[in-house]
Amino acid sequence: MKCSKENILTWQKKGSKLGLIDIREFYETPEIDSKEVEHVPMGELLQYSFNTDVTYVLICGSGNRATAAVMEITRSNPKVNIYALDGGAEAYLS
Repeated sequence: MKCSKENILTWQKKGSKLGLIDIREFYETPEIDSKEVEHVPMGELLQYSFNTDVTYVLICGSGNRATAAVMEITRSNPKVNIYALDGGAEAYLS
């Protein structure tokens, strides 16, 4: 499932528990310098402990890797509420 930056802003206004995760490698740009965003490279994502009480949004370069990761995570853990940010890091930073 994909979401937009507007979805994130709406969830934040509603007080939803959000987990924003940048799944890009550490060398990828543009850098997201925000305390709201956790950095977990895609290679480490399957070991991540997802909480079913949190809505997660995965952020990558364009949204493609995040979409693939969302499909894999929901296949192994269908109770996780998880989205890929459409447009990736550029959309988040705009």
